[in-house]
Amino acid sequence: MTTPDVARDLAAEPRDFSSHPAWVIEREHDELWPVIWTAGGICWLTIAILGLLWAWPLSGTTQNGNYIVTSTARLMHHVLLFLMSACAYRIGLGQGWPPEPIKRARVIAVHVVLALLIARLAPLVLTLTEVLVDGRLSYLGEDITPWLPFHLDWMQWVGLLRSWMVPYLLGLIAVALLHTARKSHRESLHLARLSAEVANLRMAMLSAQLHPHFLFNALHAISELISESPAQATTMVARLGDFLRIALESTKHPWVRVEAEVIGLDAYLAVQQTRFRDRLRVSLSVDPVAMNILMPALLLQPIVENAIEHGRGGSPGALMVGVHIRRAQDRLIVEVINSTPQLIAPLARGVFGDGLRNVEARLRAAFGDNASMSVGPHAGGGTRALLDMPADVAPAGSA
Repeated sequence: MTTPDVARDLAAEPRDFSSHPAWVIEREHDELWPVIWTAGGICWLTIAILGLLWAWPLSGTTQNGNYIVTSTARLMHHVLLFLMSACAYRIGLGQGWPPEPIKRARVIAVHVVLALLIARLAPLVLTLTEVLVDGRLSYLGEDITPWLPFHLDWMQWVGLLRSWMVPYLLGLIAVALLHTARKSHRESLHLARLSAEVANLRMAMLSAQLHPHFLFNALHAISELISESPAQATTMVARLGDFLRIALESTKHPWVRVEAEVIGLDAYLAVQQTRFRDRLRVSLSVDPVAMNILMPALLLQPIVENAIEHGRGGSPGALMVGVHIRRAQDRLIVEVINSTPQLIAPLARGVFGDGLRNVEARLRAAFGDNASMSVGPHAGGGTRALLDMPADVAPAGSA
């Protein structure tokens, strides 16, 4: 499928990126458990340590007729409560946070019920640890009766909520914050990848617009050479084939190194020199340290084509076109100079032709505001097009 076909498909089938596919939701749910064990575990461990230190002097004693469990039983109590809370966190957070108010109210209700359930079970679990660790089986009936269903008064509920609602909520907040942070980070990476893909697609579309224009001119020149000089026509066809091969590769790799861009530009210039023969002289100089810098593919061809097409009728002699590529600190500088015409003032962007507008659009798609192009008079005569872009940009998926 060609790039314009892809663009039509994208326009015909609008995507709703606000809704996640099922596999994304399932993956988020699967990632809840590691977050629960990490954030929830640390939170409950901190609470358990503070509780052990607070009750350490009273461990295993009776105060005002109430038995104080040993530190070992208290630690097991916290472990069991955390395991129960972990299941509650998974159930509650697994519902997500829907945008509809009614569904949000239902999620809040589920969290409240789960929190009350954990607080209600806390004294029962504590009694169980007394039996298992402290050996108080004979006191089971006496210890558990006050906490059985329908035996709690409102003061007991206040005590339960004060003692166990707070640690449960602290653990829930810690898990929710870490889960939200990881989800936000994952979505940021996903959006960054989408932005890069959209930019690459836009660059490929803009690049594809260049080929028909140049191909038409080249084929027209070949048709004229067939009768005048069949040998030159054959040479131009071969060089045109070399350029088209490189141009087709650029649609697969929107980013290339300067070295590859120069090879493509050299193939293009070979076609033009065959076409214009002694009426065109070109020079191409490249700073060796700039060879490995990445840049948009076939960015220079339309600028050089513009310099040739607008300059070849300016004087009776041969047209001189020079291309100079260099690195200046963290910038890549490209100059395309022709001997004619001589501009009086910098060219306004409003009068750019299709080729220059295309190059400027590709620069903006690739670098945003961190790149620029200007066309104006050259100090040595003629016209100069100047491109200034970052020198150390390596987009994902670049060649």
